[in-house]
Amino acid sequence: MRNNRYSNGYKIVAILLQMVFLIVFIVFFSLIINLYERSMPGFRDIGNHSFFHSSYYMTTVTEETKELTVYIQLKDKAEKSNLESEQYKQYKLRFDDENSNLFYWFLRNDKVYTNMPEEYTREEAYKHAQELGSYFYYDDASITFQGNIKRTDKKLDLNILRLFRQSRQGGCLLVAVDTSLPNEDAISEAADIFETYSPWVKWGTFIAAIAFLGFIISMIYLTLAAGRTGDGEEICLHRIDYIPSEIHFLVFFVYVMGLTAFCRELSGKDWGVSSMMILTGTVVFLSDAVFLTLYLCTVRKIKAGIFASCSMLAYTVRTLKAGMRKKNIVNRAMIRFLYCTVLEVFFIWAAFVRHWTWAVAGLFLVYMCLAVYYLHQAIERRKILEGIREISDGQLNYKFDVKEFSGDYRELAEEINGIGEGLSNAVDENVKNERLKTELVTNVSHDIKTPLTSIINYVSLIKMEGTWNKNVENYVEILEKKSQRLKQLTEDLVEVSKITSGTILLDMQPINMVELICQTGGEFNEIFEDVGLTVVTRLPKEPVMILADGSRLWRVVQNLYNNVAKYALKNTRVFVELKVSDEKAEFTIKDISAQGIQKTPQDLSERFVRGDESRGTEGSGLGLSIARHLTVLMGGNFEIQLDGDLFTVVLTFMVINP
Repeated sequence: MRNNRYSNGYKIVAILLQMVFLIVFIVFFSLIINLYERSMPGFRDIGNHSFFHSSYYMTTVTEETKELTVYIQLKDKAEKSNLESEQYKQYKLRFDDENSNLFYWFLRNDKVYTNMPEEYTREEAYKHAQELGSYFYYDDASITFQGNIKRTDKKLDLNILRLFRQSRQGGCLLVAVDTSLPNEDAISEAADIFETYSPWVKWGTFIAAIAFLGFIISMIYLTLAAGRTGDGEEICLHRIDYIPSEIHFLVFFVYVMGLTAFCRELSGKDWGVSSMMILTGTVVFLSDAVFLTLYLCTVRKIKAGIFASCSMLAYTVRTLKAGMRKKNIVNRAMIRFLYCTVLEVFFIWAAFVRHWTWAVAGLFLVYMCLAVYYLHQAIERRKILEGIREISDGQLNYKFDVKEFSGDYRELAEEINGIGEGLSNAVDENVKNERLKTELVTNVSHDIKTPLTSIINYVSLIKMEGTWNKNVENYVEILEKKSQRLKQLTEDLVEVSKITSGTILLDMQPINMVELICQTGGEFNEIFEDVGLTVVTRLPKEPVMILADGSRLWRVVQNLYNNVAKYALKNTRVFVELKVSDEKAEFTIKDISAQGIQKTPQDLSERFVRGDESRGTEGSGLGLSIARHLTVLMGGNFEIQLDGDLFTVVLTFMVINP
């Protein structure tokens, strides 16, 4: 079974390690800070193994020397107050006692103050200080410092200079420390402290650095593992995660304020190192438990994408938006306008009447918000227009991403999506119905064709049987005529079905339009004479070549001639003309309709539509529709023109070179 790197076991281990690392880091860091604040070994003494080269030693000597300068000043003072007398006695026992490791030699105006042998001259005192091992020497005549003790406080220099304000002949101050520390005083005590706590500083710093690194690694793992129970991408939330974010922050703020007050209360007490470490560890453990709970909760919210939505502010905004949506667009616009007006008036009053500087920033902020708002509105409006253009171009499946819009434009985008979806469903339904109609016509036509063929054949057999009486012969002729008409109708239906379904195949070849019209006209001369029609033909003498399917083009022209024979007014003329202009061949056939035409040119080219409203003629209403569809399929143009009873059909094809 494969280990899950985000299992609960790993998480518990990571939490425990995180707490341990944090406690160790805080405890040792607090220890170092505490030692540093107490002027004990601190950060600057890391890597230093000698007390006399440490900053702690320099600080101790500096503090001792500053008090020494006060003691010298009290020595030189003739009259002392009771407090100064008490302080003077303490300093005398401290600096002039034989048990001191600090030695001094002070000369000013021929007066010498020292705890060295009084017979020492300046040179002898200086030599003795060098023998002691650690010293510094100030010469007021040359205003220079010498020695191997570094002064860490500028106030010490001021105190030393203050000793020689009334010096007329110059003087000097020599301070030395016996590095063997034979006596017990403040310096030897500091040395003991350094030897005790110096290892804590060194190892504490190293351990704190390692603990901090471990804490960071643990936090990175917990951040990655928060909300995950497996290798999947799904985020697992807990009940606490659904509490509003503001409450989490409030709890953390209250805890921090209480912790601050608690630490301030305890800061005035003097804690030992061990007590301080125990107290610090306890406080860190509790604080880390609170922090880690809220932190992991926040991480899970961010991963699940509910950090912003799961808040009281978001709930308030949603409530206001819901309330705004219930109002019409005009009211919403008025509310926004009044809100911005109130803000502007307030900031103008605050800036120009109260002279509050921040109000200018408020004015600028409102202006920027309005600019961003209207820019955002313009971008959304452009997206809406682009989407409408896509839908108007036929992309009915185009959908707006409503998440990109806000306010009224989101509502508009949702409505347009609904319109596009409705149009798409309607088109799909129409296409489906059209396909079903085509399939129905095709199937019915095929089903009719088989018995119709039998009827036609049996009529032919009946005619071959011999002579019948006059009535029977009339019946047979009627049967033959009607069966042939039904056969033609069936063929037209099949052809219309093929054209509309797109299954028809074209054999495009160069065709001489003049020759085709002449042949078709010759076939219909006898029919036109029977109905009293005179054909006036105007054709070019030279061939007019076009690219078309010969059989389909003949069918188109034949349908037009048939249409003239059926519906033209008897004893009138029919004009047939073919002319070439702008590399286009334009075939025109004109006749006068026997009956008034109440249809539009567009209607006449649709299926099953006839100009004869009574449908008393033998037409099926498919001829012009077939002619129009075949013409368009071959790359031509089919146009019907009506001028009163004058009926004109114009076919246009591109001329090709023979």
